[in-house]
Amino acid sequence: MSTLRRRFWAGVFALLSASLLPIPLSSAADLVSLRLDWTLSGYHLPFYWAKHKGYYATENLNVEIKEGAGSGKTVSLIAGQQDDIGLADYMLMAAGVAKGMKLKGVYAVVQNGAWAVISLADNPITKPQDLIGKSVAVTADHKALLDLLLAVNKIPPENTVFVNGQVDSFVSVVVGSPLDLMVRARQGKGKPLHFMQFEDFGVTPLGQGIVVHEQTIAQKPDLVARFVRATARGLNDVVKPENLEEGVDVAMRLAGTAEDRRESVKLQWQETVPRLQTKNSMGKPYGWMSEADWQESSEILLNTGAIEKPFPAANFYSNAFVPQR
Repeated sequence: MSTLRRRFWAGVFALLSASLLPIPLSSAADLVSLRLDWTLSGYHLPFYWAKHKGYYATENLNVEIKEGAGSGKTVSLIAGQQDDIGLADYMLMAAGVAKGMKLKGVYAVVQNGAWAVISLADNPITKPQDLIGKSVAVTADHKALLDLLLAVNKIPPENTVFVNGQVDSFVSVVVGSPLDLMVRARQGKGKPLHFMQFEDFGVTPLGQGIVVHEQTIAQKPDLVARFVRATARGLNDVVKPENLEEGVDVAMRLAGTAEDRRESVKLQWQETVPRLQTKNSMGKPYGWMSEADWQESSEILLNTGAIEKPFPAANFYSNAFVPQR
């Protein structure tokens, strides 16, 4: 065999050998800590579904889902970069942003904040005027929101007593813990409740959504995009009625939640679904936010004194990471 031919076949064998080498494995998945706002609530289902179905893993993410101790705490943790991504009340996040926190909302989950005054059905508070002379339990973070409801409906706030003991009513989100009480009532373990929703009386703040530090967005935009993409995929799955039972089962198991909360978590998600969009975001993908909604929320913050001066609504959020399909 000539030298030229030997060199030719040597080259062929080298190429074949190279093609048979193992394909290098992908780099280790990026670790991401997700801090929720509370213990398991129905609107957390998309995150647990995305983790269980491997959607985060497909995006090369290793997501640790951590329970929260309130939106205020979660906002502080993300602002301090102690967790990578948070799920929090957008009103509390926006108040922080207006005061200098470097945060942005990048994907809204509960777009309609769904706040309500909750009372016993046998002595219901059906309109703001019914609050006169009644006691109301409310957290410090959200007292300003109730004050605005009273002001919009021309109810003097001094006529309402705020206490922490036995009360006539309390303020909370419809998609949260009050539904635990509603389920207990259905089971004969408590009294039926009445929900007087803020939106029916002129106050419609945004709800819960994904919160990210601006530095994370600047330094790791691809990570944020992958996280939101996987979460959106999860939400688009669990919103389908045929996935409801499995979605609740998955979340309960991964969150380590007691079985007696199953019906509550299920009901919380069912009440969340109609609130995934507002009239201003209809026709857009889930998670996409309207500047009009943010402007209204900004005005609520201004009117409640949560912020001292008008703040550009566009500075609170970004739709850049919301999948367009």
